[in-house]
Amino acid sequence: MKTKNIFIFFIAALFLVSMPFTLTALERSEIPDKYKWHPDHIYPSLEEWEKDFEYLGEQIDVLAAFKGRFAGENATDPAGALIEFQEIGEILEQKLERLWVYVMFNYHVDMGNSDWAGMQQRIQMLAIGFSQKLAWAEPELLEIPQETMNRYVAENPELVDYQKSFDDMYLQQEHVLSEAEESVIAASYNITGTSRDVFGKLTDVDMSFGEIKDEDSETIEVTDSGWNSWRVDKNRRIREDYFKKLWNGYEGFGNTLAALMNGNIKKNVYFSTVRKYDNTLQAALDGSFIPEDVYVNLIETTRANLAPLHKYNEIRKRLLGVDHYRHWDYYVSLVEADETRYTWEEGVDMIVNALKPLGKQYRKDIKMALNPENGWCDAFANENKRGGAYSSSCYGVHPYMLYNFDYTKGLTLEDVSTIAHEVGHAMHTYYSENTQPFPNKSYATFNAEVASTVNEAIMATKLLADARKAYKKAKKANKEAAKQRLIYLLETNINAVRTTFYRQTMFATWEWEANKMGEAGQPLTKDSMSKLYYDTLTEFHGPAAEYEELSSISWARIPHFYRGYYVYTYATSYAAAVALATDINGKKKGAVKKYIAYLQSGSSKHPVELLQDAGVDMATPAPVEALVAYFSNMVEELDELTR
Repeated sequence: MKTKNIFIFFIAALFLVSMPFTLTALERSEIPDKYKWHPDHIYPSLEEWEKDFEYLGEQIDVLAAFKGRFAGENATDPAGALIEFQEIGEILEQKLERLWVYVMFNYHVDMGNSDWAGMQQRIQMLAIGFSQKLAWAEPELLEIPQETMNRYVAENPELVDYQKSFDDMYLQQEHVLSEAEESVIAASYNITGTSRDVFGKLTDVDMSFGEIKDEDSETIEVTDSGWNSWRVDKNRRIREDYFKKLWNGYEGFGNTLAALMNGNIKKNVYFSTVRKYDNTLQAALDGSFIPEDVYVNLIETTRANLAPLHKYNEIRKRLLGVDHYRHWDYYVSLVEADETRYTWEEGVDMIVNALKPLGKQYRKDIKMALNPENGWCDAFANENKRGGAYSSSCYGVHPYMLYNFDYTKGLTLEDVSTIAHEVGHAMHTYYSENTQPFPNKSYATFNAEVASTVNEAIMATKLLADARKAYKKAKKANKEAAKQRLIYLLETNINAVRTTFYRQTMFATWEWEANKMGEAGQPLTKDSMSKLYYDTLTEFHGPAAEYEELSSISWARIPHFYRGYYVYTYATSYAAAVALATDINGKKKGAVKKYIAYLQSGSSKHPVELLQDAGVDMATPAPVEALVAYFSNMVEELDELTR
């Protein structure tokens, strides 16, 4: 059983792939039941949940009673005790996972429900108790010499599945503290998540941004989630008004949000210090065995290759015909957007057809996962629902996917891509949990975004290739329509790289620098963090993009900063995914087989090694440079088509 940081795992890692926004929504009762997920697949009733909650509270003491049986004078049969400890611990860990996820799924579709919020606090306290009462375990296990532990595993088949966990434990031995120190750290989890929790409540529930007028003088309520829709509106005055109203809302809470971010970064510094790491970056990456060089390489290689992004902003400025290319011009389409809307079922069919290169079994599995009758998905937005989209699971039950689409209007092409993204996560979980033993079933966040983005990349590449062929073949009157379709899809793919790779790397740059300020004891105020963000923003986007001072508060809107060095995984994963998708689409020998093996791999090896096995080495600049070249080629094609 893995005891280190168990509380952090359950609070932070169960929904690894969230995105922050949702739409203005219907009441939940207005959404057909078949498009709602079924937490009752985890527990059929609250009574059953309560039984497991009570059972777990009692059994923690059973595990705690193993203290002294692994090492020391009372350790008469350490191997036998270890086998029993792992067997009981595995059962309890699975139940703890189920307890947490069941509450989370019910709470996230109705975040105004104080009952679910209260239950979330109960399970949170139980997880803290779990960590506190088992704080002795890892220090005591480390009293066993590694050679002796290896002998226990060799002589006892029941321990074989834990070999990698034991090996990893010894690799991180210098960062495991004494029993008393580990107990103090476990107790601190009750307070170190406060900044994240308050940020969520403040931005999801309490903050209000006012209203603006549309072109017909009708009132538009300004919400954070609504920015996704209005930032692409063709009316520039509306985009500007919406932006200023929303960003001024964050500016108005700037000092409060700065205090929360300051607390968040101080938490990072605290954990890195007490666990004897050199810095917060090392502390964040070491638990997943990611070399710091991977992060540094991403930042440095990207910053050295910003020219294609700068050129794209110049093209946007030219095609939009504006003298000043501003923050509210960043997302609006250069051509008429594809206004086609799809039903859920039509979107699923598009995905299944596009992912043909991944083989029959994979397509069969995603079709099962996305069938609304099977209860894996919560598809449409409703009032008080958690924003964005994510995939999550608990062992022994199928994965779940949360989305926030507009039930009244139907799905856009971007929505369909989001489904492809999240079902990629679900398949990664489904395959790993059905292939790996429990100790190795979870995958690192570094690997998480690859599976989702491969799906998106394969689908996008097919659409773009089809559009190029259609444009080449089109005659006379149809030529211009085919050209506009190609430009639209080029822009879509370019923007995918811009937002998922360049933007997330920009976020990762800001986060790294802000944490370094915290490590150095420099002030983390609204002004200092905003200046850092403004400097980073203007560096990445170049001279064609003119940002106003208000843009500098943008750091305050990013929930992922409360996850601790998470955003970089979007960028590294995108680079890896495009490389894998290129091989798969190109029918490179063995590419599909290696990729499916990757989906089945869980944490059977360290994250960078798993990607190397799949065919991509993120420890080198090569994948990032290849992605930049891929982006640059599309920018050049767009420039040529629009001249």
